Amino acid sequence: MPLRLLIDCDPGIDDALALAYAFAHPQVSVEGIVATGGNVSTEQVGRNIRGLLHLLGVPHTRWELGAMNPLAQALTTTEETHGPLGTGYASLPGQQEPTGKEHGRGAELWVEAATRYPGELHGLVLGPSTNLALAIELDPTLTSKLASLHIMGGALNHRGNTMPTTEWNVHSDPEALSRVLAAFDNTGAACLPVLCPLDHTENSLMTPGRRAALTAGGGALLDALDLALQFYMEFHESDGLGFIAHVHDPFVTALAVNSALDSDLVLAQSLPVALDVELTGSLTRGQTIADWLGRWGREPNARALVSADAETFFEHFIATVRARYAVAT
Repeated sequence: MPLRLLIDCDPGIDDALALAYAFAHPQVSVEGIVATGGNVSTEQVGRNIRGLLHLLGVPHTRWELGAMNPLAQALTTTEETHGPLGTGYASLPGQQEPTGKEHGRGAELWVEAATRYPGELHGLVLGPSTNLALAIELDPTLTSKLASLHIMGGALNHRGNTMPTTEWNVHSDPEALSRVLAAFDNTGAACLPVLCPLDHTENSLMTPGRRAALTAGGGALLDALDLALQFYMEFHESDGLGFIAHVHDPFVTALAVNSALDSDLVLAQSLPVALDVELTGSLTRGQTIADWLGRWGREPNARALVSADAETFFEHFIATVRARYAVAT
């Protein structure tokens, strides 16, 4: 039986890498993709997903637009990080053509997929948690239907990458992650969400050597990823981090897949913990907090990464994507 995956994302350059991995993996069946506004607008995210699906050779994969805005604040985007259209220097098929789709169907896709495959669907959130939060509002039993849930977001014992203490996905919609975590409070759920924070996803550094190893030989998809990474690495260099790129989303995708498959490939370790999100702090709104010492007296509502193996991840990621999409070796 294939590993059934629903991906909620906001492509975005590292999201594009994540989608390439998911569709390249021979044991994964992507049952749907939710376009969530974040790196660019929800509509542009949808256009990017559509273009990527064309390059990935899976144009008929179902996808839907999520909400136009976060739950309680205006949408902010990061064109300076991901480029005017969200894919750096890469151009995708139909990237500037309207999707013609209705905003808001993403939450419904979450519910429909989880209902169709109860106990089999593995959820993956690579952008803001907006549409998962809305889906839980539509169906409060959704959390019990998922086989697993991995969320890229947060900074627990680490500096932020947006404000001093906040990570971009949570900063973009703090109420959303707060509601998702609350849905797992005191439920005794066998499947706790796994939060993958900057503390460990920032270890996944795309270097020039790894980029060359990934994209050698070209082809439409790998050429697009190469151009996207050029922009992304230039941004990181301009931000004082060197000519590298933090590729959070493909790491979290590989972790979710290999954990669900009970693979021998161990990419990270996690521990159960009570998590929450600061919503009112004048300096810390959007900060994710882990109660490692149990001061709140709450039961764990999530697991959080405490280690990650970036070297093993890159070997696996590059080999997996190239096995499906490399034109020449």
